[in-house]
Amino acid sequence: MSDIVDVYFDQFQVNTGPWGATINFQVSSHQPPAPGSPPESQRVATARTSLAHLKVMTFILKRQLSLFEKENGVNVEVPTGVLAALSIAREDWDAFWKPI
Repeated sequence: MSDIVDVYFDQFQVNTGPWGATINFQVSSHQPPAPGSPPESQRVATARTSLAHLKVMTFILKRQLSLFEKENGVNVEVPTGVLAALSIAREDWDAFWKPI
């Protein structure tokens, strides 16, 4: 396992089960989708981990992004349309991203 994987992704899927989690990283097609059909994507990597590790990763990622925003005086915005497409209520989003 000496090969280092370096990929770009702009989509992901997370699947969880009683024994762990699988994260599929995908990249969008450069071709626009046909009217009425979902956008195509290609899987570029798969990561498998324990649920405990996934939870720790989530915490560290949130902390790292929050510190970046604070130290640089910026707010990384996510459009309301994206939240709606992911069925994330604005109040849930704001509660999760409250300042640390």
